[in-house]
Amino acid sequence: MKRTAIFSLLLITVAATVWGQKPDVATKLGYPQLIIYNAKIVTMDDASFRSSPGTIVQAMAIRDKKILATGTHGEIRSLAGSQTRQVDLKGRTVLPSFIMTHEHPTDWAFQEPEALKHVLPEDNDFLIVRWLKPAPPQEQFAAFEPTFKEAVASAKPGQWILLSFHWGPEYEYATEMQNLFPKFITKARLDQLAPNHPVKVKNGFITSVINSKALEELRKVHPSLQVMEGPRTPDEIKSYEETGFGFSRPVEPDVIFRGKTALLADVLKAEMEIWASYGITTYGSSPYAFSNFQALSYLDRRGDMPARFAWGYTGPDFDVDTLRYVAGLLGHGTDHLWNIGAWATPGGTCTTLDASSKVKQSERCAFAPGSLGRETLERIIRAGGRIATLHSGGDKDIDYFLDAIEKASQDAGLTLEEVRSKRHAFDHGEGAPRPDQIPRIKNLGMILSEINTNLWETHRGASRHARNYGIEYASWVVPRKSVTAAGIMNSFEIDRPLPHKVFPFIHKGITRYNDRDQKVYGAREATDRIIQLKALTTWGSYYVLREKTLGTLEPGKFADFIVLDRDYLTIPEGDIPNIRVLMTAVDGRPVHLVPSLAREIGMQAVGPVTWRGQSLPYLVDAAKDLKDSNVGN
Repeated sequence: MKRTAIFSLLLITVAATVWGQKPDVATKLGYPQLIIYNAKIVTMDDASFRSSPGTIVQAMAIRDKKILATGTHGEIRSLAGSQTRQVDLKGRTVLPSFIMTHEHPTDWAFQEPEALKHVLPEDNDFLIVRWLKPAPPQEQFAAFEPTFKEAVASAKPGQWILLSFHWGPEYEYATEMQNLFPKFITKARLDQLAPNHPVKVKNGFITSVINSKALEELRKVHPSLQVMEGPRTPDEIKSYEETGFGFSRPVEPDVIFRGKTALLADVLKAEMEIWASYGITTYGSSPYAFSNFQALSYLDRRGDMPARFAWGYTGPDFDVDTLRYVAGLLGHGTDHLWNIGAWATPGGTCTTLDASSKVKQSERCAFAPGSLGRETLERIIRAGGRIATLHSGGDKDIDYFLDAIEKASQDAGLTLEEVRSKRHAFDHGEGAPRPDQIPRIKNLGMILSEINTNLWETHRGASRHARNYGIEYASWVVPRKSVTAAGIMNSFEIDRPLPHKVFPFIHKGITRYNDRDQKVYGAREATDRIIQLKALTTWGSYYVLREKTLGTLEPGKFADFIVLDRDYLTIPEGDIPNIRVLMTAVDGRPVHLVPSLAREIGMQAVGPVTWRGQSLPYLVDAAKDLKDSNVGN
């Protein structure tokens, strides 16, 4: 009754105040192009810190990329014109599509095989790609040389060779692979095996080794070797030259795909389509390479972005004038590509906790007074910028980070309200904030990005924090309940090429149970499913500075939504990891639609489910759907 009254009042108010005529939305704004009805549409229009999903409606009208109206079946279907497509969802649940902060598909496009395989012709003349099969590390290292030698033998003169190890489908080999990789894979060995080819070998994640030929090619594009989130000091550059070991993120986009912007754009598009098939349509991250940014811009100009990318500047130039220009870009861009801040050196892992000498020696502070990281942070803030998309670690470095915000803001003459309006952020929540930092963070008006992945992995996150410092401090890892209770908006990230884990990771946030350790880490920081969903939708829109157009399903906002195969709000918690996304729409246009639902509603299936060769673990369900006409019905 209340919802119907509000809907009617809204129509009357809009008509009276804007047009001074009868309340006829369809006449004034045009007939809807799409109406979804007989659905459970969870609008998430409650941005409070209560466990409330906000208004739930039956139907939604969409026109020109935006939501025209929401309400009952009768109210919304009465707006239809002769050309309006009406879709009966037969009671299925509809949510706003997901916003992932600190998520970088520009990396994942070169980390998992499917997007690259889908786009890159096998007979191309510039790149040979090999992926080692998931197996225990010793087996992968045994397979490396035969696989690599075969790639070299197959390569044309001067052709790049890209090879990647595998951390395992559940990242079960992560720790061992990280430890063994630098011992087995060296620049000298790659030079010996491939003296005439540029080579990059990845450890199963972002870290890699490149050989001498690859360094030569990298220097043609980045003469100083100073790249985004790469070596910056003379010692770091020297070490990189000697070992070829590091992140080397720009190698694929800036060097291997040099002069191939359109092809790179198609690879990134395919990767974003994979993520859209799991409901994720907005990212808050750095593009990590200028060519990635150019490719995203190319897609945007072509009107071909299957998602939205809120980007953070990460260098490599941090002179005052550059940062002033970047500060001027804050919040500006297009509907699919805009700036949300800047950062430089990733935060460190140093803590205020006691631990063994070995653990303490491994800690690193990035923002201590006098450090390059601290200097750059303060320079960004004094230039009028916002710190966002920043990697972070231990609580001691967060102390230094908060000091930097306060000091640099004071130097710039900013009032407290001006500081709060920036919405400075740090990501991961890997070992911070600790409880006494939360009021200070609240006072500064910050937003935090929290990574439930750290409740699942054992090589880092809550499990490692408990081993290193004590089980009682596991609650400092992803302390979502505490920051929510303090009135601090927090968002959601995976930060791994694992989009199929989004619903399992929601469940991790609810239970904080690590099934590998068979322990609950920081039980008091568990939240319910609604708080997890707010982090993925409503609050995430505030992080990416688009709360007026994204994050909820309300009239005037972009029609970015997902259709689920079961009711997120009412199913048993243990069933949440099994949820499948049947349809994902961006601007009201499907970018993912499984064949079973497509047949039911008279539309064409789109997205990765239609691609050839669904071979990855997380595409098994999609491949099955191609054959099963009853899935989702």
